[in-house]
Amino acid sequence: MDFDRYVEGLERRRDHRGPENLVVLSSAESTNLLARAIVAEYQQEEQSLQPLLLLALEQTGGRGRQGRSWSSPAGKGVYATRIVAVSDPVLLQTLPLLVGVGLCRAVSPHLPSPCHLKWPNDLLVEVDGERRKIGGILIEASVRQGKEILAIVGFGVNYLHGTRDLPETATSLVLLGGGVVSLEDLTWDLVEGIETELKHLGDPAYAVESYRALSVHRPGERIVCRVGESTVEGTFAGFDEAGRLLLESEGRQVPVAAGEVIEG
Repeated sequence: MDFDRYVEGLERRRDHRGPENLVVLSSAESTNLLARAIVAEYQQEEQSLQPLLLLALEQTGGRGRQGRSWSSPAGKGVYATRIVAVSDPVLLQTLPLLVGVGLCRAVSPHLPSPCHLKWPNDLLVEVDGERRKIGGILIEASVRQGKEILAIVGFGVNYLHGTRDLPETATSLVLLGGGVVSLEDLTWDLVEGIETELKHLGDPAYAVESYRALSVHRPGERIVCRVGESTVEGTFAGFDEAGRLLLESEGRQVPVAAGEVIEG
């Protein structure tokens, strides 16, 4: 896709969508990496950073969890980062849940089957009985004592990726034969989905319940979760009031606040 046409399409469909400040790049190593640099500069200058959305037509060094590469060829996906100001560090616990809900609800109308959420931050679609990843979230936070917290919310959705662009466990809108939507419209749908859910940032009960309704995990399902250098194994027992994953293991419930589901 031509960059100028991409920008024109975004502006034409923007209206009042998303945060006031928008930066669109033809290419970036990583929108999250750029966002980190912007946050650091504003904090060094003791300046207040207004809500900001970064979009890139291409990423040359896109990253997911655990430093994995994220396939980001030009014009084939939504590659974005939203910088969010958070007043209380407690709210960081439910921020990934709300972002996941917003993206899942926004992309589902463009898919032949509903999108679901794999804890903590993967967007999945079932294809011939198998779960395939169509998008993901990477959230980082800059926390300073006595200062406003800035969360760096990176998200990506596979749009025109072909089989050669993706691992076997992933898919894209075009591979699923989903509804016809332009990259610009898909981008704004996802942004609006997130903005809608961010209004509930101070309501953890809403965040957990909304996430639970879209979760791909089912009661009794075996799950292996990587936590740091170790793993925790058990059966899925739901989520607690803070959105932590609950695993039934050796007769007790184990809450997992941060980690990655590698099986299940």
